[in-house]
Amino acid sequence: MALPLNPSFKSRTNDLLYEPLYFQRKKDKKRARKKRIRKKINLKFGHIFLFFLLIGGIFFFLQKLFILLISWDYLNIREIKIICSREDIKKEIEYTLKEKRLGNILLADITHLQQTIKEHKWVKDAYIRKIFPASLRIDIKERKPVAILKKENYYLIDENGNLLEKIYSTENLGLPLLIDADNFQKNGEEKLKLAWKCLKSSSPAEKEKIKALDLSYYGWVTLYLKDKKTRLILGYNDFAQKLKYFHELYENLEARFGPLEYVDLRFQDRLYIKPQENPNRSIIPNSKKEAL
Repeated sequence: MALPLNPSFKSRTNDLLYEPLYFQRKKDKKRARKKRIRKKINLKFGHIFLFFLLIGGIFFFLQKLFILLISWDYLNIREIKIICSREDIKKEIEYTLKEKRLGNILLADITHLQQTIKEHKWVKDAYIRKIFPASLRIDIKERKPVAILKKENYYLIDENGNLLEKIYSTENLGLPLLIDADNFQKNGEEKLKLAWKCLKSSSPAEKEKIKALDLSYYGWVTLYLKDKKTRLILGYNDFAQKLKYFHELYENLEARFGPLEYVDLRFQDRLYIKPQENPNRSIIPNSKKEAL
């Protein structure tokens, strides 16, 4: 037996049959999501505008601050501290820098200033540091003379071949003398390289005993010692070994042949000697003819 439905219940039933609750809920979610997305997009464009406005304000402030700083007299360099072991070099650099207007410490060109200082013949390198608000610290690394070069005059010379200073006496300097019959006019660079090779191969104690290196003959070194009048023809290699070999044989050779003018050590399996004819002759030659 069928019972009649309540009219209100029947209406709700028809609505449910017409549009299921599941699909109705899904449709409401899509509408809410669209509203939220639209709201987010509007806020995002507003944030971008504010962001660019803020960035522009920051750059404008930094520009004004930079202009203020570079024109501020308080930041003009007023003190230069030079660290150098030699007082004469220090004073010469101070005098050079006095003539330069270094200006604001923020605008000071350290690279250009460093190059200016390195133009000094005794300066090997310069390290410059800014110390705010208005000071510079300059650490100087000096060139070191390693020998005396004889051309028309005598010069202190470093290991790179730079002439450091003209001198008038070679006494009491404790440096080896480099000589050449042509005054290093021919093949001078190659001859100096050979001299440095010889000196670097010697121990500090042995280097102290070296009086002179004669490079008159291209391609080999002739060595003079402070405590002996015998000159040693060493050739172009194995300088330390040949010098050691000479010391081992010297007393025996001198006992057999008397004072020696030279010992030629250029050859591996033999040596040549020449007894001294004139003991009073200067051990350092003045011409190419005396070299051998």
